Amino acid sequence: MFNLRQSSLTRICKSLVLCLPLSAALFAASPAQARGRHSNRYQPRPQQPSQPQNHGTERPLKKVVAGCGDKALLTIATYNVENFWDDVEANSGSANYDEYKANGSNWYSDKMYQKKAESLVEAVRMAGSPDVVAMQEIESAGNKSRSLEILKPYAQTLGYKYFALGLQNPNNPVSVTTAVMSKYPIVKNENLDFIMSGSQFSSANHEDDSSAELNTSARDPQVVTIDVEGNPVRLYTAHWKSRRGDQNSGNAMRNAVAELIKKDIDKQTASNPNLDVLVMGDFNSDYNETPLQNGMNSTDDKNNLKADLTNDKMYNLWFELPSSERCSYMHDGQLQCLDHMLVNSRLFDGKGIDLVEESFLVVGHNGGEAAQKLLRSDGRTPNRWGMQKNNNRSFFTGTGFSDHLPLTATFKIPSLCTTGR
Repeated sequence: MFNLRQSSLTRICKSLVLCLPLSAALFAASPAQARGRHSNRYQPRPQQPSQPQNHGTERPLKKVVAGCGDKALLTIATYNVENFWDDVEANSGSANYDEYKANGSNWYSDKMYQKKAESLVEAVRMAGSPDVVAMQEIESAGNKSRSLEILKPYAQTLGYKYFALGLQNPNNPVSVTTAVMSKYPIVKNENLDFIMSGSQFSSANHEDDSSAELNTSARDPQVVTIDVEGNPVRLYTAHWKSRRGDQNSGNAMRNAVAELIKKDIDKQTASNPNLDVLVMGDFNSDYNETPLQNGMNSTDDKNNLKADLTNDKMYNLWFELPSSERCSYMHDGQLQCLDHMLVNSRLFDGKGIDLVEESFLVVGHNGGEAAQKLLRSDGRTPNRWGMQKNNNRSFFTGTGFSDHLPLTATFKIPSLCTTGR
């Protein structure tokens, strides 16, 4: 096995002659291309989903369930917050994030990190202040980022008490990581050490990636155990390698991290068959692409999981929505499903916690204030965090939120519901 870290990656790249200069252009796979690559029964996502331009009446963020009071219901969210850095200039040395370097922007002089924290928490409030929020693109700083310390006083006003930064292997020079904040106790915070074999690496298409870009994308998935009223929930949050250049660039890395997560899930559920498992984050893959279908063994058929609780597939919550509403991100005019929430069969067993079916939604698509603030005037494009560049300097405007929209789903605690399942 080769460890995909700085020294080993450089040696592999030199020996295999696979790493070429990084392309500055991002490429978004069109659904037509995705359909050409994959033959399956998943309903394809249209090139331009026909989401309503007039969002009308606001839909509730927490679904009402007969027999289940408010204490028996909880909401869980995933949200790529778009680069939340801390207030320590020395932590911002990555060549991939020049806008946070000392003397490179107004991030520190204008204390823009405080405005970013306010923006993040405002988006979370509009998402209904979910009980658990998994976040991506939090500065790592070698596991020493102060981002959560900056965020805490703002998040605590919404009732969040527990915070966990996604840990990275000390030899892993990644720039960003994940984080979780919760109203329920986080009793364990772990990471899965992400490595790739030489054969996996050699099979990758890296024609648009430099060794530095690949290296900073080898992010370790975060795993937290949350105690929900005495019920342990194992939550994986991850940020897989981004797409750069060709849509398949880095796909081997996304496949590898998907397999890593699924292997750990299988191991955990083998020792605890009743374990409730959720996987979420920014996977930089669509639901009909191989990292989700093969690596995560995802499915669009929840009925199979409900009928057979030993089924090892993961149900992707995008299939709770019609294809016209499946998008949380836009690039170059293309709507994409890069953010995901997946659950295992035990989220349908009437024990621990259970998924409330048809509760999954994209915040902003539910109308009301969230639609007005999180979306631009076209009613589809996320109102991203504002930044302008001039003379090699970055100027943050302090406006907007993120280039991704939050995803939420409602869950219930059957033991606290009078109707059980």
